[in-house]
Parts: sequence; C-alpha cells; structure tokens
Amino acid sequence: MAIKTVAIAGGSGSLGGPIIESLLSSAFEVTALVRAGKQAAFPAPVKTVTVDYASHESLVLAFQGIDAVISVLSGPGLEYQPAIVDAAIEAGVSRFLPSEFGSNTYVPKMSEIPIFQGKVAFQKSLEKKVAQHTSLSFSLIVHGPLFDFCLAGGLFGDIKNREMTIYDGGDNTFSTTCLADLGSVVVGVLKNPEQTKNRAIFVEGANLTQNKLLSSLEKVTGSAWTRKEGSIADLNAAMMAEMQKEQPNPGAFVPGFLKVAIFGGSAYGSDLNEQTPGLDNDVVGLKAYSEEDLEEKIKSILG
Repeated sequence: MAIKTVAIAGGSGSLGGPIIESLLSSAFEVTALVRAGKQAAFPAPVKTVTVDYASHESLVLAFQGIDAVISVLSGPGLEYQPAIVDAAIEAGVSRFLPSEFGSNTYVPKMSEIPIFQGKVAFQKSLEKKVAQHTSLSFSLIVHGPLFDFCLAGGLFGDIKNREMTIYDGGDNTFSTTCLADLGSVVVGVLKNPEQTKNRAIFVEGANLTQNKLLSSLEKVTGSAWTRKEGSIADLNAAMMAEMQKEQPNPGAFVPGFLKVAIFGGSAYGSDLNEQTPGLDNDVVGLKAYSEEDLEEKIKSILG
C-alpha cells in the first residue's frame, strides 16, 4: 500500500525542517505533532495536532488516517517513542521511522558506546513489537555523522584555530551525509515501502578519511592546519573514565564518544560500505558527493 499521509513528532527541531520540506515537495500530506503548551511554526500546508505524549488516547486519535509516523524527537523526548509505537499499532499506522538517525549501532563495538545504550535498547524493543504486531513495519535510517553539523560544531576539527586531531593515523574510513539530504532519504524510504521494510537503511553522501577531510579543509581555507595525533583506544578509555566520575561532564564525554564512533574505523562500523548487503543509496535515490561537491559544501559551512 502506498504511503500518502505522514505524521512527524519533534518536527520543529533541526532535523525536522529538511524532512518536512522534502515530504511537502514530494506531495505527502504532513501532520506535525505539537506537545500541549508548546508553540511551533510549520510551513503551509502542514497540519498541526496538539498531543499529550503521555496519553495513549491522545496519540491514537492523532494517528487516525496516518500511514507513516516519523520521530525526530531528541533528548528527554526519546522516552515517548515506545508510547508512539503502541499508539501507532492501535491506530493502524503501517510504517514507523524512529529517531535513530546517525551511527551504525548494529555493530557490537558501536552498540557498546554508553551514549548509544538507549538507542540500542529501543531498537530491540521495536523489532520485538513489530514481530508481534505485523500491521506495523519500521525503517531505521543510518547515514553516519551529519557532515555540516560535525564540521560547524567542531567534531571534525577546530575551524577557528585551524587544528585537527588525527586518530590512529587518519586513514580509517567513515560515512557521512549532509542534513539537507536527510529529507530526500526519508522520502526515498517512504516511496519504496517494500524495499525498506523492517530493516536498517544504510546511506552515505561521502566516504572520507580524516586525512582526506584535512586535505579538503586546507584547500578550501587556503591555509595549513595544525595536525595533532591521537588514539581511539586512548580517547575511548578517557571517556569511560569520565563516565565513572561522581559528576561526569556530558560536554566532555558526548563529543568524545561521538569521535570514537566516527573515527574508530571498521571495528565500530563507521564505514557503511562495509555493511551487508551494502549501501541503499540507489534504493532511496541519494547521489554520492563528488570531491567538488564536498568542497562547495565546506565553503558554504565555513561561510
């Protein structure tokens, strides 16, 4: 059955914008869920429905006539995803896309990273629930780190001071995708429901190494960057030690663990090309970036 009507939870956040834009441009009917007491603005013709995420009845009512539900909830909002799944099942929703965008937690070492524990637990519970209630199916989108977020936010290097810490020699490959392309990937999933049913969808905009990225950054900025050397094993150990403190600092361990996930190489599943049966770019219609494309994206991000 073709998917036509889509509800999105958490759509006012940074991920929601490009997803909603792509859904509208592809003629999907979009309903944005808005938490009671919250204000959110969406482009026309998005329909808004006020919901109480803690109320099963409220969610079931909101999902009437909805074919697919997309969650881009984050932080504390993630605790409502199980309730969304239960309501989607009762309302007859056929597809659920959880807020699992990002790293490949199907790889054991990646799944062991503490900041991904909640994600892994939810994935397992979702798979179990869908197996019990076959009217609902799911798709998990795995696209690697968001290139623009990571570059602008400092995970890929210190833009201001032109510095980059290179881990384990800098030749570990990793997949990355830009935020603007996330919407088209979601559309590709919904337009191909059978090919994307009950599995992870692996996509990438670019396949990089730190050394390649550093070379592109130096070319675009026209200046040499300071190169520092680091070890993924040492970084991971330091972040584990931070977690054991009486008052661990999320400002330290969150970006630290994300760097482990991004630059850890094959052991962490950072390169999505290595997954079986391979990338799903062709399924969802995502074209890989050329070297020139990447440089233009860097210029845009750096301003």
